[in-house]
Amino acid sequence: MGESSSDRADNEVVQRLREGMERRRSQLAGQSSDLGGTGLHELESSQFLEEPPAISARPAIGGFIVGSRKLFRHLFLKWYTVPLLRQQNSFNRNATLSFRDVVQRNRRLQQDLEELQRRVDALERERE
Repeated sequence: MGESSSDRADNEVVQRLREGMERRRSQLAGQSSDLGGTGLHELESSQFLEEPPAISARPAIGGFIVGSRKLFRHLFLKWYTVPLLRQQNSFNRNATLSFRDVVQRNRRLQQDLEELQRRVDALERERE
C-alpha cells in the first residue's frame, strides 16, 4: 500500500533527525572523547603567570648576577610587568572558566543527543 502524506512527512522528519544526529556524532568523534579531562586540567594548572626567578648558573659570580637582576627588575621593570601579569592572569582565569562552561554544556548536549536518539529509535520501533 502507498504511504499517506502524513506518513511521508513523518518519515522525512525522522530522516532529517537521523542525518542531523549522524553529522553531530561524526563531529564529536573527531574531537577528544575526554574534552574536560587532561586538557582542562592542564589549562587550569597553567593559567597563572609569574615573573621567572632570577637565577644564575655561574658559581663564582652567580650571587652578584642574581642580585643585579632582582635590583634591575625592581627599579625598572616592576611598574610595567606587574600590571601586565595581572591583566594576563585575569584573562587566563576568565578564559579557563569559559572553557570549563563550554565543556559542561557540550557534555549536556551530548547526553541530550543520546536521549533524542533513544527516543527516535523507540518511535521507529513503535511504527514498525
